[in-house]
Amino acid sequence: MASLCDLGLSSYEERVYTALLELRNGTAEEIADQSDVPMGRIYDVLNSLESRKLVRREPNSRPREYSPVDPELVVSRLLEEQKQELEVKQAQLESTATDLLAQIGQKAPIDGRFWIADEDARSLFDGLANRANRVTDEWAMTWTASAGGLFGLEETSDEIWSYFGDILEKEIQFKILMTPQLVDTLPSEFVDDISTSVDKYPNFEVRVSERVYNSLDIIDQTNLAVYVADPFDPRSILGITQIDDPEFTKLVKSSFIEYWNEADQFNF
Repeated sequence: MASLCDLGLSSYEERVYTALLELRNGTAEEIADQSDVPMGRIYDVLNSLESRKLVRREPNSRPREYSPVDPELVVSRLLEEQKQELEVKQAQLESTATDLLAQIGQKAPIDGRFWIADEDARSLFDGLANRANRVTDEWAMTWTASAGGLFGLEETSDEIWSYFGDILEKEIQFKILMTPQLVDTLPSEFVDDISTSVDKYPNFEVRVSERVYNSLDIIDQTNLAVYVADPFDPRSILGITQIDDPEFTKLVKSSFIEYWNEADQFNF
């Protein structure tokens, strides 16, 4: 059953107001008796109701008497109070939501896409060439033996270095950071192609580091591709995850630069 408590009155306030409706008017003692509110609390309750314009004191009455405000007006005033409180609460919640988004928005999922890799080296070369076409300033790569190796790309060595040569002719900065374990597995012809390109193009550098554990490439500090290794075949990958998030890519690039600066020059 609905009560005035549902509109914001305390149980004592509701009992006092209801008692006044029955009494029409009365002194504090009479109201306390009628409402069963302790005498020690009755004046506090009456003052609260009066401040909210729900009861009124009768002027010039001795002893002081109180009477109830019309119930329709009381309900209207209580309803308006509740609406105002809800508006304040809504504003507080919206402010809290804004603050939370500012705090956790940086932890939102990174925007990315995943492509399943085909089996043949030709399709992988085509995918790499497609990424190379997007480079305008700098291309940074890591190559490892334990996370996909070169995915069989060394089988298309002649075509790869011919294509990379076209990229380097555009004066794009091209950096490759690889592990010594990978170097040991590369065909000599492939290593010769790297050496020739390093000698020919000052914008092409290769370094070696033990501290590289996965293969990736970074385009212009704005786009990142992570090569997902096949756990059952060290020379293959399951696919490529492309991440189109400049801020996240910059974080990865800063790590690349740190390890690059500590790496050794590739001794051909």
